[in-house]
Amino acid sequence: MRSEIDAVLPLVRTVLAVAETEHVTDAAHLLGVPQPTVSRHLARASAALGVDLVERRGRGIALTPAGRVLVPYLARAVREIESGLEAMVDEDARVRGRVAIAFQNTLGERVVPRLIDRFRRGRPGVTVELDQGARDHCLARLDRGESDLAFVALGAEHRDRSVELFSERLVLVVPLGHRLADRPDVARAVADVADEPWVTMAYGFGIRSVHEVLWRAAGRTPSIAFQGQDIHTVRGLVGAGLGVSVLPPEARTPEPTHAHTVDLPLSDQYAERRIGMVWSDRVLPPQASAFRDLVISEGRALLR
Repeated sequence: MRSEIDAVLPLVRTVLAVAETEHVTDAAHLLGVPQPTVSRHLARASAALGVDLVERRGRGIALTPAGRVLVPYLARAVREIESGLEAMVDEDARVRGRVAIAFQNTLGERVVPRLIDRFRRGRPGVTVELDQGARDHCLARLDRGESDLAFVALGAEHRDRSVELFSERLVLVVPLGHRLADRPDVARAVADVADEPWVTMAYGFGIRSVHEVLWRAAGRTPSIAFQGQDIHTVRGLVGAGLGVSVLPPEARTPEPTHAHTVDLPLSDQYAERRIGMVWSDRVLPPQASAFRDLVISEGRALLR
């Protein structure tokens, strides 16, 4: 029986096409091959099985009783092979492929690495391409199709294709020795320091957008002494006594990175930022779609 299977497998499509059309010429057109090829395939299949599969009927052909019995099994075998090929492609895409991620600089130390580590545990062959920068830069890459996903401070836009992962209260950062620094447990307001020089981020960064909202809510337009490109630089400038700022709280470590700054709680309603993931409005590649689904289902717990 093994020899019969080996002989018939290459001819299955021809037999099924003939069963569907009951005409050699129509079957040849359906398969995109010359008519003599169909006739030869039928003859080879019948010879290999030792049973006639078709018979002449008027100007066309029809399946013999034996052929009618065989055809449903052949059709089922083709469906199984097609399912197997699809599963093979899906598995290949699962263990290989590419995910392009953009993220704000402040999310590169903990958020993005933790999510990538979780994703790649079962997908060691996946290539993850990273690009970091200001919030506007990340969203522009997403809009241009250069990144599949972006981890940024969420705004009002992209509500239909984003998920919030966590929110954090921002703090007022003042230099050591500042007039407010001796009471670090007392909540302050932006209005308390609105008349002082400010150190802020450049336009396009998420924190700069928060600063603008806070200033508008307080009804003030502070004097901007310096604009930085990353939060560590902004903290350094504040620590040097060059102004005040509103930033994410400094990570709790045995030895703070910026020992010359003091974080003060803020009472302002908008002194917070929502961090989340935004995805492209294009159809995502399989790996990018899998990364998105994992972040949606497990991201909050992983980053808690």
